[in-house]
Amino acid sequence: MIQQDLIGKTIGGRYQIEALLGQGGMSAVYRALDPNLRRTVAIKLIHPHLSTDPNFVGRFKEEAAAVASLRHPNIVQVHDFDVDGETYFMVMEYLVGETLQARLRRLNSTGRQMSFSEAVSICTQICDAAGYAHDHELIHRDIKPANIMLDVHGQAILMDFGIVKIIGGEYHTATGATIGTAMYMSPEQIRSERIDDRADIYSLGVTLYEMISGRPPYQADSALTLMMMVLNDPLPDLREIRGGVPEELLAVVSRALAKDRSERFQSMAEMAAALRQIQTKTQGAPPASTVVEGRRAEPAKPAVTPSPVTSTLSDRSPELKKEGTSPVGRPEVFTTDQDIPRQEGRISDTTAEQAMPVEPASAPRKDLKRKAKPVLRLGSRRFLLLIPGILILLAVIAAIIIFISTKQPPSLHLTPVTYAPVPVNAQTAQSVVNLGKWNIDSSIVDLAFSPDGKLLGTANDRDWVRFSSYRYYGALWGVEAANLQKYLLGQTQWITSVAFSPDGQLFATASDDSSIIIWQVKAGSLERKIETSIGGMTGIDFSPNNLLLAAGSWDGVLGLWQVNNGNLLRTMQDGQYSIKDVQFSPDGSLLAASSDDNSIRIWKVSDGSPSKTLQGHTAEILRVAFSPDGTLLASASEDQSIRLWQVSDGSLLRIFTGHSDIVKDVSFSPDGSLLASGSADGALYLWQVTDGQLLRTLSGEDSILSLAFSPNGYYLVSGAANGDLQFWGISEAIPVEIPTTPNAP
Repeated sequence: MIQQDLIGKTIGGRYQIEALLGQGGMSAVYRALDPNLRRTVAIKLIHPHLSTDPNFVGRFKEEAAAVASLRHPNIVQVHDFDVDGETYFMVMEYLVGETLQARLRRLNSTGRQMSFSEAVSICTQICDAAGYAHDHELIHRDIKPANIMLDVHGQAILMDFGIVKIIGGEYHTATGATIGTAMYMSPEQIRSERIDDRADIYSLGVTLYEMISGRPPYQADSALTLMMMVLNDPLPDLREIRGGVPEELLAVVSRALAKDRSERFQSMAEMAAALRQIQTKTQGAPPASTVVEGRRAEPAKPAVTPSPVTSTLSDRSPELKKEGTSPVGRPEVFTTDQDIPRQEGRISDTTAEQAMPVEPASAPRKDLKRKAKPVLRLGSRRFLLLIPGILILLAVIAAIIIFISTKQPPSLHLTPVTYAPVPVNAQTAQSVVNLGKWNIDSSIVDLAFSPDGKLLGTANDRDWVRFSSYRYYGALWGVEAANLQKYLLGQTQWITSVAFSPDGQLFATASDDSSIIIWQVKAGSLERKIETSIGGMTGIDFSPNNLLLAAGSWDGVLGLWQVNNGNLLRTMQDGQYSIKDVQFSPDGSLLAASSDDNSIRIWKVSDGSPSKTLQGHTAEILRVAFSPDGTLLASASEDQSIRLWQVSDGSLLRIFTGHSDIVKDVSFSPDGSLLASGSADGALYLWQVTDGQLLRTLSGEDSILSLAFSPNGYYLVSGAANGDLQFWGISEAIPVEIPTTPNAP
């Protein structure tokens, strides 16, 4: 059963699926109703592609049996385990609350920090839970804030034993996958050594560090860099991030995060005992001083009784204002048992007092006679004389606004993209998630990756900004840095297509103004502008040998230019229908051109002769894409379908249907096993090439206009009409079974 179809269905002849709660690389979790016991439960189902893997199924059964044997108030309870057809599932208690991860994010978003007492309490409870599991020969291996639930009573509950290691049992792992989240992994996990209880102690130490400081001890842009930091870098001093941390708590964190496991706590019980000593000392201690923006504030003193006459805050002297005194004459004191706002200024126990100046009673009042002001009446001569001046003023203001708007660049919202540890292909498609979203305030008509995958080039349209210099433009973006490299301005009509040269040195933009501009990528400067007599340019592509540039046009002419000098070598034409897209075959011997007469023409590059015509679509064909090995050609059409053709004989192999609107673009994964399609219906579909099976449906917020895989396949990027650039891939937090591949950029 496809995951989207499970809502409203009954599984195991009993449990009624109500909603999807979340999913990872190996399983999905749903909320369901158990009508027999009249209670809400959580059901974990392993993904269909893993149900046929006997090793994984065996591991899932082990998890269910192992976790079901645990009875602890701080461990999620397993009620049942069963199989429905080929779907294996586990039934667990349904917890109402929020994860520790969500709690920390909420505190950070409002500039607050978790109190020391709450952090110690949560950590102590998880020590008890994990220690109980260790006593039953189970190692969690993935303790982190996302796997700790805080229920409505504030109780901490350890969840998701999805990668549990059963001590003494077979060591199950996902082939080629890194187990656990790198940010919380112990050094021995990173080194792929055999682990024991102390790996969980390290992960819990990272979680405690994050609860105290608001961030993990090590942060980096890639998992590899992060792992190297865990292995080699000293532990960052907590006191440099947040002052006032008790020495005993610092000692617990430092010991739990020792790189040598022999120097850590040797059991969860030992760590819990140290934390309970801190709790006991904190409860019996006087009020603690507070840290605000890294500065210590003195403990609260009794409030000073104000004098009968006090001033407002605005009347106080500069010296008293700097002390941050509260307006009511009492010091504001925050203890470490509260969520601490991060704010500027010190907390003072001094009350500001100042007498209000009093106006002398003897001050004489003067009776002033008011002169009558002339009234401007509608229709009067003076009013009529003012009208031209008002109109001129309004015209000047409008001209200024228009001038400013022409110089105003688009509003950009760029955030770092989550690192993707494995490529997207048919084997991993069902685990694809959104890794990040940019908005660049422009419709993204076309996009392309540079050969090294570090840059993303886009064709952008802001037709609604009629007088702007940024109405039509190309752009280069840094993928890792999440930044704008260069706006490429100089074309006066729609930029319809973009392409990088195979050596990555050049970037071309084709425009409806009948021009092609070739840009130097490194400098972002103009290399050459090709003005043509051919009607507006549409699709554009470089030949694999870096020597030719092909472009289609609205008047049906397909042109070939030399890259080094911009000379037109040849034109090809078969009819008067507009060409929508062009693409060279991977070996450079063929050139495919889609047309609005519902056909695709394939030309021989060597002599410009037609090779074959592919027909079958019932509406205009917008995009074409060769498979990486050049044996297949995919086409996207306004008839809402994708077709797959055999290049050698032009035969139709398969039709992909399912989109509810125009299919705007198609793209093959670099290994050729997956075909991605984007549509005006806002849906992104991932298809298996071999049999046409729909593996994954992803949704955007607006019409998808363009698609591109990164050269190594780690990212799939979609460009939308509303300016959204969405990065799709496999999250490093999701272990999946994949073949060994090169590292991501």
